[in-house]
Amino acid sequence: MDQRAPVPPVKHHAGIHSSDEEFLAVVVPFLREAIADADEPDPVAITTARKLDLLRDALGPDARQVDFRDSARWYRGSPANSMATALDYYVTHANPEGRLHMTGEPVWDGRSPRQIPEWKRYEALATELFTGAPPDLMCLYDTRTAPPDVVDAARHTHPTELNRHGIRPSPLFTEPAVYATRGLGPLPAPPQDAVGVGLDGDLTAGHRFAADQARARGMAPGAAARFGQAVSGATRYAASQGCDRAHLRLWSTRQRIVCELRTPRGRITDPFLGFRPPGPELRPEDGLWHTRQVCEFVDMRSGDEAQEGWTIRMETDLVTAG
Repeated sequence: MDQRAPVPPVKHHAGIHSSDEEFLAVVVPFLREAIADADEPDPVAITTARKLDLLRDALGPDARQVDFRDSARWYRGSPANSMATALDYYVTHANPEGRLHMTGEPVWDGRSPRQIPEWKRYEALATELFTGAPPDLMCLYDTRTAPPDVVDAARHTHPTELNRHGIRPSPLFTEPAVYATRGLGPLPAPPQDAVGVGLDGDLTAGHRFAADQARARGMAPGAAARFGQAVSGATRYAASQGCDRAHLRLWSTRQRIVCELRTPRGRITDPFLGFRPPGPELRPEDGLWHTRQVCEFVDMRSGDEAQEGWTIRMETDLVTAG
């Protein structure tokens, strides 16, 4: 008989609204629920400057018990950067039982077609990482500014929806690991001018190769060193999986640099590899946390049933010196 206690469902709501009135009807009670609990820390509200002003006016004196944050600053960088921000805030501000109300409105304006799917998966990641934890999370989606496909994705990545009438289960909710891997096709082949190196068990070769190539292509020395460290996070993970004969390939454009690690065997089965922060006990994937913090895109693929091996492709801006 399985004696394990059931994992409590994550409190991760989608607050979908289409007017300022609906926004306030959803967010104000959510914040006041936390304010009314003497044992819970001040809630945090992360949204646009205009909506923060709306909240301050609607809350009146209660506004003094809310931590207001501008979404443009909170959600800058990559989804992995924002997840690190959220986890650090949670660890720092939650009460000893882990309780905390957090509501935030991700930024969609200005996101590229490449970035938007990553930010959709970010919400599935939040559901995955906070399942079984006690915080109350609500992500805000304004139908006046969020594209329709983004609002639809919110209904797939959040277990519940919260509106002025209360909380209801989302009928479209999809398990995080399923959603995160949906629609992922094969990666485009590297260009013919890509350069490569075989690691053959030498972990430092990957670090040196990536950093030297980045500097040679115009990246500032400090940024090149960080990129080399990011690549070494992937090579260390490969070594931990017994893939000591992995191969690196690297190429660049005028704006971007890409390094790809390929192994001849094994599979990656965890779509959230590298998103979980390092803990007190060292894990093989901890270096990939740093990889995701440095690189804007970290794509992972495994071969099909007929082909073993897996790939980690790391991409970021080619920051030039000066």
